[in-house]
Amino acid sequence: MPSIPTEAPKDPQHVKELAEKDYEAEVLKATVPVVLDFSSDDGAACKALAPRFGAVAEKYEGKIRFLKVLQSANPGLSDTLAIKTTPTLVFFKNGKEVGERLTGDDIKRTALKAQVDALLT
Repeated sequence: MPSIPTEAPKDPQHVKELAEKDYEAEVLKATVPVVLDFSSDDGAACKALAPRFGAVAEKYEGKIRFLKVLQSANPGLSDTLAIKTTPTLVFFKNGKEVGERLTGDDIKRTALKAQVDALLT
């Protein structure tokens, strides 16, 4: 019988965790576009999104910064950006939010890639 993993998968190496105190430096003053992934540790949709988010982050490494924001650990940032549900992806360019937010249980890799491509134009 196959063993069931008891530990949550680690974040992909191309995705860094963002703390609220680093928001200004890492997002608003970033020299490259940024994608924020607001997530929760216990949400099935967030766990399902993680590998897709990581794969896109790997593809665009060095061109776009991909950051994970744990909503429960960063309530002030969640309030500032009016994040109501997880997962929510927010896109930034030149320190300003751009494009459409992606939210919900089934964020498709193609939708994420399309938004990321738009950041580079």
